[in-house]
Amino acid sequence: MKKRILFILLALLLMLPLAACGSTDPEEAILGRWECENETVPHTWACTFIFEANGRFVDRDGDVGDWSIDGNDLTLAFDMFPPLTVSFSISRDRLTLTGEGWQGENFLAVLRRR
Repeated sequence: MKKRILFILLALLLMLPLAACGSTDPEEAILGRWECENETVPHTWACTFIFEANGRFVDRDGDVGDWSIDGNDLTLAFDMFPPLTVSFSISRDRLTLTGEGWQGENFLAVLRRR
């Protein structure tokens, strides 16, 4: 019986780090640096984003804006453009953005966490 309890405790301890990997909260999962890995984004897109916990982001060109999440929608707001809302999903180290850009162009952007 003692061996069984010890085995269960060890198994739980081994699973603990796995449970801590990756957040299910999108507002935590999106934090960090993301870089484009596909070629189907408009040339006007800055394909590097650093999302910060304070709701701010910085793009490849050093432009700063605000971000927010509502369900599956990510809104990016720069001072120089109207807010842009796109659909997003995060799977491990991939961030996928789909939607319509500022100039009405449809796009698919796949970014990888760096």
